[in-house]
Amino acid sequence: MLKNELSLIGKKMTFEELNNFMIENNYYNIHNDLSEREIQDCLNENVIAFENKFQDSIEDIYTYIEFEVFENNILKINNIFEM
Repeated sequence: MLKNELSLIGKKMTFEELNNFMIENNYYNIHNDLSEREIQDCLNENVIAFENKFQDSIEDIYTYIEFEVFENNILKINNIFEM
């Protein structure tokens, strides 16, 4: 389920590195779903949601990633969950 994604907890990376990781793990590119302003809002709120391309549920389930933002917009991943 979230095996690969959970490996991110505790890691530091840029937002683009996070987005690329999620794309490689069958999630949609966040830039296709959100505007730059919406992405900035997510960064300000310290949480962002990604949608998996291969959901086997009728309902939309998103993978939420909570993080802290450090200097130079480096994210430290604190928590990952689905909802």
